[in-house]
Amino acid sequence: MDKKKSFLSGKNFLPYLYVLPAAIMVVGFFITSAIFTLLLSFTEWNGLSEVKFIGLANYVKLFQDEYFIQSLLNTLIWVFSALIIPVIIPLAFAIMIISSRWGSVFKNLFYLPNAISPTIGALIMTSLLSNYGLPKLLEIMGLSETSTYWLGIPYVNTFVMIGASVWQAIGTNLVLLIVGLSNLPSEPIEAARLDGAKGLQLYRYVVLPLLKPTLVIVLLMAIINSFKTFDGIWLMTGGGPYRTSETLAVTMYKETFINNSYGYGSAVATVLSVIVLIISITYLRQTFKED
Repeated sequence: MDKKKSFLSGKNFLPYLYVLPAAIMVVGFFITSAIFTLLLSFTEWNGLSEVKFIGLANYVKLFQDEYFIQSLLNTLIWVFSALIIPVIIPLAFAIMIISSRWGSVFKNLFYLPNAISPTIGALIMTSLLSNYGLPKLLEIMGLSETSTYWLGIPYVNTFVMIGASVWQAIGTNLVLLIVGLSNLPSEPIEAARLDGAKGLQLYRYVVLPLLKPTLVIVLLMAIINSFKTFDGIWLMTGGGPYRTSETLAVTMYKETFINNSYGYGSAVATVLSVIVLIISITYLRQTFKED
């Protein structure tokens, strides 16, 4: 009893008051919404009529829907690309920049696109890739066979949008990796150099293992961001043509707010959330198990 009183009235209770507003917001806006979305995924509802419970019908329909399957494949392409392009390229640049006398200039230059909102970035890339942008320039240069509207070509436009996304995402990852490289302990690196390690051998066996905590954060951020990619796709192609460039986030939005299938859209949202949760937990568990 005395211990309980000392906890409630003492300094031990004070830190919890600071996190209480954030905890209330998480419960109120995130957990409650997640539970509501999950419950809604078992229903048929257009936002106006009476909610009708239909069990697992929405989930059965999902895996019979060719648009959902295409959307899932596109999302996996985004995720796979996020594991390679926005991590390897910034890592290579970070290694070069950290040893350069012009490092701060290049760091600001690469980070600049990240200061632009995703919406503005998508509009810039749409204008650049329009028929009066880069394709027109290539046509003037005599490369008419490559002067085409790439965003209008099914499946090709997905890779074009991934490239546009990398343009904006590279800045944050670059800064994180530069900070990680700057804070590495010098003793193991110097010892490896004295033992004859250099170049790729030094980075592979010494630097990268030491950089692992930062790489874990960068990779996890890249995976999660690739799953929820929406702004760029919606503004650049709208998921088209013929819904071939949709990701799960775009499909969820279309089904919910355009087709007014709130139950079906909630099922897409639930599947997306479960996939992200499973991949994140598996990745983190495997990472910490290795440590």
